Amino acid sequence: MKKLMILLATALLFGACGSNDDNDEIPKEADRTVLIYIAADNNLSPLADLDLEELKEGSKKLSKQQNLIVFVDLANTTLSYIARIKDGVLLDSTSMTGINAADPAILEEMLRYIRETYPAKSYGLGLWGHSNGWVMVKDTVTYARSRAYGQDDGQSKSYWMNIPSMARAIANGMGNDKLRFIFADCCNFACIESAYELRNVTDYLIGSPAEIPDPGAPYQLIVPTLFNTSETFYESVINTYYDFYSEEFIAHPGYYYNDTPGDLAGYSVPLSVIKSAELDNLAQETARLLGTIYDKLTPEGSLNSSDALAYGCQWDVKYHIDMFHLFSLNTAESDFNNWKSAFLRAVPHRHFSQKWLTIFPWLKNNMDKYNMKEDECGMVSMFFPNPIFKSTNGNWNTEIRSFQWNDVIRWQDYGW
Repeated sequence: MKKLMILLATALLFGACGSNDDNDEIPKEADRTVLIYIAADNNLSPLADLDLEELKEGSKKLSKQQNLIVFVDLANTTLSYIARIKDGVLLDSTSMTGINAADPAILEEMLRYIRETYPAKSYGLGLWGHSNGWVMVKDTVTYARSRAYGQDDGQSKSYWMNIPSMARAIANGMGNDKLRFIFADCCNFACIESAYELRNVTDYLIGSPAEIPDPGAPYQLIVPTLFNTSETFYESVINTYYDFYSEEFIAHPGYYYNDTPGDLAGYSVPLSVIKSAELDNLAQETARLLGTIYDKLTPEGSLNSSDALAYGCQWDVKYHIDMFHLFSLNTAESDFNNWKSAFLRAVPHRHFSQKWLTIFPWLKNNMDKYNMKEDECGMVSMFFPNPIFKSTNGNWNTEIRSFQWNDVIRWQDYGW
């Protein structure tokens, strides 16, 4: 970390990105500072350049009291940088070498940097890159095929950031401040395990339980919504994202499809907003509800997951399952309705899509069989152990115990 601080202190300026002469325009305390953390040292790197152009366009709609900051780590270069985007131009650019964006120490330092350089009344964090929900191995910055967030391929291996390590990095980087939101522009991030782990560092988690299209958010439209200071600001974020892809899937049927061109017409991306202040209560209510179906949840149990909406599969076994839908199928109506009240307080806004763009063969082949309706689904996923997951890298049935969510619901009490 000392090396990084030295690099920041002896910053190299990109000639095309403006100069520090612009520093006098930085407000002493902005209304909001938002950091978009672009972890693109992977196959998404070409799309990062496109999103940077969208971010520049979106920045033209911001006021002087709104700071849009971007950290960029691209493939095929040893230079990474952090910069302010104002009126369509990169300013105050500080470059670094040898950066691994999947290292939580880097995320921590970038957050500390924006707090010190661009102080504000509130802060937001956008996570750009690959992700796979909560899934983890023993610790972060470790070689793995697919893990929770980031994927940095710059050191001849793929490195990923685990969610517990991310939570610690955010807490350390933000100090006494708490993020107003985390906007996860990456796949499978709206899972209850991740949301609960991050509940103490952010007021809201905004994202999708499913995969998102590679181009990600339409930042030229999304940027202004990230600076909305109303109590229900998250509605504009979700609605803008959802409406954009509803139109995109129709406008470009030859590009956005699973098996048959045009088969996503009329659909979008499942999205949800998770409110941290309600998660402790939801965890307690979930533990209570699970206890009512104990026999179904043991390794020998009869839990009906085959009919439940799923957002991710390992082989043909679901592991990102819509918790709302699964509980509605497996619990008594009175028990479910008590839990439902807690869930709706914790998930104040969501958008349903019966289809979305996916690379999972099982999902591609079975989406046409989905017949659930919007009020039957929650757009937040949850992991349920299965004997087949003993064969996964790290054994997901036991790795799930690394999460604080499991401290409350305790899968080990069901024989896992």
